[in-house]
Amino acid sequence: MRVISARSTSLHVYFSVIALAALGLYWLSALVLESRDEMYLFGADTPLYMELAKGDVFSRIGSNYHLDRVARFHPVTTALAVAWMESLSPLTHWVTPQHLLKAMFAAVGAVGVWAAMSAFAAVIPRRYVMLLGVIYAASLGIWYFASIEESKIVTATLTALYIATYLHLRNRWTMRGAVVLTAILLLACLNEVVAGFLVIIPVVDTLVRRGWDLRHGRWIAWHGLVAPVAFLFLEGVVNARLVGVGTDLEGKSHLSMLVYYVSRSDDFSATSLYSFLVNWLFFSIAAPTVRTSLAPPAWPQYTGYFEPTLANYFSSPVSAGLVGVFGVMLVASVLPRYRQEDAGSLNALLLALFAYALLRGTFFFVLNPGECLLFSSGVTLAHILLISIPFTASRLPAKQGLLAALAVLLFITNGRFIIGR
Repeated sequence: MRVISARSTSLHVYFSVIALAALGLYWLSALVLESRDEMYLFGADTPLYMELAKGDVFSRIGSNYHLDRVARFHPVTTALAVAWMESLSPLTHWVTPQHLLKAMFAAVGAVGVWAAMSAFAAVIPRRYVMLLGVIYAASLGIWYFASIEESKIVTATLTALYIATYLHLRNRWTMRGAVVLTAILLLACLNEVVAGFLVIIPVVDTLVRRGWDLRHGRWIAWHGLVAPVAFLFLEGVVNARLVGVGTDLEGKSHLSMLVYYVSRSDDFSATSLYSFLVNWLFFSIAAPTVRTSLAPPAWPQYTGYFEPTLANYFSSPVSAGLVGVFGVMLVASVLPRYRQEDAGSLNALLLALFAYALLRGTFFFVLNPGECLLFSSGVTLAHILLISIPFTASRLPAKQGLLAALAVLLFITNGRFIIGR
């Protein structure tokens, strides 16, 4: 028992070291991106969140459009920023408020890295966990959004905490664990209401493993009520009382935003689907080029997106090598020659993670496919788990070496994008 406890403690020490390294990396990257004026890519609303560094946030809500919008749609991020800035205000003698705010988002990203490693540790052999943690930390959507002022990294971190907590809960169910999971879901939904899609993970996992078992599934029904309760609170309290009334349909409320984007969604062509998929599945993990060059028709001067072409990965030997290593991992995960025959209950988990990734992906393809990379970090952990679970269970030799190569190549590829060289 003491040996197991010691191993668990040492593992969490390693988690903390990697998370702290991620914090330093993200904060440094924030300064690099600021020096290059590259904090506004992929449709990020960075200028809105910059207002949180100016102080007196609550007194300015209702008269400041930027603060109104952030508080209306992402109240958890708003409250977190206010608490962070107030508690660390003495540091503004040495660090500017804006850089202190950047540190908060970097710290949130670092917590997400820790949570991701905890999730990996629940379902993947220990020797692969740290490498997968580095891969998660170095993925483009996590790295970039942890390096700018944006709520998307808060969503990604709450998602990682939810998945990690559920994976440990499914291994050993406790009422306390279920309460913690529900609290995380509540915070996630209050920060981004579509985080309610996370409920599909325990629903599908439990149905596949146990069927229609009311005794084991009853808690999920109560757990799932958090999403509609959070929506009603946001619509009835936050939108109606705590912030000023929006003047445009998109920014007035969550419901009006949904109507706005549904009314604009009319391009479901094969070209649109391809562009969405390459951004959602691939560009969110690894940058295909050093710089963005695509501008939407509505904003021809805003070249804040990647050209939707997978062939761009082969313009650099590093990214081409990354594609090669990923290809080997994918083959090892799906070919019967290497695939583990009996994955047990992990098959149910893989189906549940796939259902969540598919549901969130479908939602944003229908509503806002052009800015899909902005919302992709919420499925990064799910995507990595979908690949890493079967890969690490496969009979392919040298799996640690392949993961290490992937981590190094991914770090170089996305690092070049961050510094612009």
